[in-house]
Amino acid sequence: MLIAVTSNKSGRLPDNLKPGSSWREAFRQSEDLLTAAAFGRLTYLEGGVLWSVLRSACGNALPDFRFAELVTADFWPWWSAAGGEGRVQPDVVLGFSVGDPAIRIDIIVEAKLRPHSAQSARQWRGQWESYHEANGELPMADAVYLMAIGGLGVDADRTAEKLIKQNGDDGVEIKAVAASWDQMLNAVHARIGVSKIVPEKRILSDIIEAIALAGYRRLTLLDSLPSLPLRAAGRSMGALLDYDFGGYE
Repeated sequence: MLIAVTSNKSGRLPDNLKPGSSWREAFRQSEDLLTAAAFGRLTYLEGGVLWSVLRSACGNALPDFRFAELVTADFWPWWSAAGGEGRVQPDVVLGFSVGDPAIRIDIIVEAKLRPHSAQSARQWRGQWESYHEANGELPMADAVYLMAIGGLGVDADRTAEKLIKQNGDDGVEIKAVAASWDQMLNAVHARIGVSKIVPEKRILSDIIEAIALAGYRRLTLLDSLPSLPLRAAGRSMGALLDYDFGGYE
């Protein structure tokens, strides 16, 4: 929330939000608040952990590095549009120092609130070209990726491939990786399951709560739940069979 406020994003609430609506309802309808809450907390993680979570969320499409350090995190930067007409604004730009010897990798994040198709080849191209033109504003990285999260429909990878091809047909080669908020949620759950660091687990729990508040929840299938010991299960079944359901036949 703090990042949304300081970036002048907290006031951009949906027009259909009724006066007097709760902050909970506002959050559920605000792409910017979800981005600020989730990625703001992700940047609190140790660099290697953050890289592994992002990599897991996009199906390991990012390269694998043992060493990673988050160097910069810029929320909603304004860039001069390629060609000098207008400006573009990605949601987040994360700068990493990775590997040994170290190289710089930047990740441009374009987030959408809902899963239905909303990512745009034109928007990707504008951000990609503006980053690389830079107008003297940005240090160039050794490698750049555009990470699209949300807004990719039921098949995120296929939609991303289509958008990459559309730009490729126009002569713009974009390195893009696809993720959904569900995949991000699964990646955070996987990390919290193996983490032994209490502060890290608190941060991960906050991210889970933020994504859940936007309507994304992880379901636990019945066959994955722990089963009762055989003796306890037998007692429970016996109690159920012996129960008098009088009047409910």
